[in-house]
Amino acid sequence: MAYRNLKLGVSPLTKTVFAGRVNKEGNMWIDKVDVTEQFLSCCCDYFEKNTENTISADGEPKFIITVKEAK
Repeated sequence: MAYRNLKLGVSPLTKTVFAGRVNKEGNMWIDKVDVTEQFLSCCCDYFEKNTENTISADGEPKFIITVKEAK
């Protein structure tokens, strides 16, 4: 799988995060692998524990993500 053509996507039905290649129209996977656990682990590493982080899109705040360590 070529890294320059790598795309990430989320299944709206299963909430599975996929990495793979899509067709030229961008509406169908050519090949994909489930990377849900790796993706979520990276998110937890990216955001510091016990913090709230604002996620912006188009210069506007869109989401607040809170990361807390499970006990």
